[in-house]
Amino acid sequence: MKIILIASYYFPIQDVSSLRIHSYCKALAKRGIDIHVLMVYPAHTECPENGIFEGVHYSFLSEKKYYYGNILDKLYFRFSGLNNIKKFIFNKKAEVVLSYHDNILTNFFVKIFTLLASIPFVIDKTEYPYGYFQMSQFRQLMERINLSLFDGFIVISNTLKDFYSKISKNVFLLPMTIDPNRFEHVEIRKGHDKYVSLTFGAHNRDGLLDSVITFHKYLNKSQKKSFKLYLIGDYKTLCQNFPECLNIEKYIQENKLENDIFFLGRKPIQEVPAILAGAECLITTPTKYVSGGFPTKLGEYMLSGVPVVATNAGEISDYVTDKHDIFLCEVGDLDGMADQIIFIEDNPVDAILVGKNAIETAQVKFNADTYVNGLLEFLNSIKK
Repeated sequence: MKIILIASYYFPIQDVSSLRIHSYCKALAKRGIDIHVLMVYPAHTECPENGIFEGVHYSFLSEKKYYYGNILDKLYFRFSGLNNIKKFIFNKKAEVVLSYHDNILTNFFVKIFTLLASIPFVIDKTEYPYGYFQMSQFRQLMERINLSLFDGFIVISNTLKDFYSKISKNVFLLPMTIDPNRFEHVEIRKGHDKYVSLTFGAHNRDGLLDSVITFHKYLNKSQKKSFKLYLIGDYKTLCQNFPECLNIEKYIQENKLENDIFFLGRKPIQEVPAILAGAECLITTPTKYVSGGFPTKLGEYMLSGVPVVATNAGEISDYVTDKHDIFLCEVGDLDGMADQIIFIEDNPVDAILVGKNAIETAQVKFNADTYVNGLLEFLNSIKK
């Protein structure tokens, strides 16, 4: 089978979103599938315009000056890119087109190309359409028209499966997946400080303040107080998107936690595994997943082998077992979260065992290899 995947600029690995793409593209390539990823936008970092990354072919469709050009330049690159997508579909004799780039202009033209080629057009959706439930009825109608351009959907959660099944009968649940080899060559450097860590994005609050409060409760309860808290992510951009997040820094200052909690900033994605693997504990405290998705960070946390403390939000408990491969607490139970951190601090042998079990769970339940046969059956079932 020959598959083309259209993405924004996620490949090779650029951010957390690209980890999902890479995991199942790599799994498909391992099965002998000819998979080619086409990026609509140029890379933000230095990267060859085309190549092969771990068995997966990729090509960028626009030059870097796309970002600096005027509106006419952008239109030129956009339509030039669409023309290149058409050439790939017909010259490569693609049998399926996947998309991780939900833009109505691109969708419309690619739909025409796939109709002419008599092949299915399938999108990978890891959340609801952005702002869907705040839209007017007219805008929701337009969004549904946009989504109707697709012949099928790949989704990350049962919640999303229920939602997109109202638009198409062809919906495949592909849980959060990550490359099982992501931590294979990570060199763990234990520094002077023992630390708890977490990662956060700039497009959702993800319970970050709750995590900080949880750690503060740990400091108040623990006799040893041996851990620091390292926060990995772009805090400045997060506060620009959600000004209320400025309260996090205010909370740290008001409670004199500057020597215990540290913002490490946004780190290159290749550096994150070493920081996670060097921690004593990893935490995540969301109250719910308003996007309908699944915590993409969880698989990476568990694959690190470091014990994870998490709130039991969304569909997490469908994949993990409390005190076997994770420490789960009820949503909002920050005292319970703090107690679990103290348990890890006081019982390192037991905690390490939970971390080892987490690796085994992640390598099966969050491994694209586990689901690739089902994915191929799904794609074959909707081939025209």
